[in-house]
Amino acid sequence: MNYIYDILLNFNNYAYDIFEWEKNDKIIHVRKIPLIKLKTNDLLNFINKNIELNLEFLYKFYKKTELFNRKIIDYAFLGTDGKIVVAFKIEKGKMKYSQLFLDEENEVLDFSMNITFTDIHYKIISDKKRDYLSTRNEKVMKKYIYEELKKITDLEKLNFLYLECFNKKSKNVIVDIYQELNTNFDNVYIKFYKILKMTAIKR
Repeated sequence: MNYIYDILLNFNNYAYDIFEWEKNDKIIHVRKIPLIKLKTNDLLNFINKNIELNLEFLYKFYKKTELFNRKIIDYAFLGTDGKIVVAFKIEKGKMKYSQLFLDEENEVLDFSMNITFTDIHYKIISDKKRDYLSTRNEKVMKKYIYEELKKITDLEKLNFLYLECFNKKSKNVIVDIYQELNTNFDNVYIKFYKILKMTAIKR
């Protein structure tokens, strides 16, 4: 088993870029973690698909990841294809991911040049739903907008929001709001988010 030592990881539902890490994230200091080399297609499936791992493969990593605070992670490993590195943690059947700091990733890539590829068996369950063109903060705002809109049943309020945000009146406000958000989201979501926030404060 190959190991990497002394790295920082930030496990989330998505492998967020380092610049998207937030101060409230639970960043962990890993003392050691197993490393495997995967074919690019397998690595991308691990990242982009909901998969079911072979239990025999998974048990190889059982309690092999140690933190500096002496805690043990049951199932975790680093995966690389020699081009990128992603950390994986399996928790209650769900996969979590972390990217690495650039200098630490480069060290792992250098180390991985001397190890062989691992053949693994896994089952693809489904594609992951993810908006790859949005930043983490934008995803939060989008989620908030759609959740708030579901709560608003007052047509007068919806008409007010539509007029404030899009500077025009609507004949079918529910249809028009979603159409604007679906076709012109990048240009309006920040303004719409702020207006929703203001109206929420006034409730």
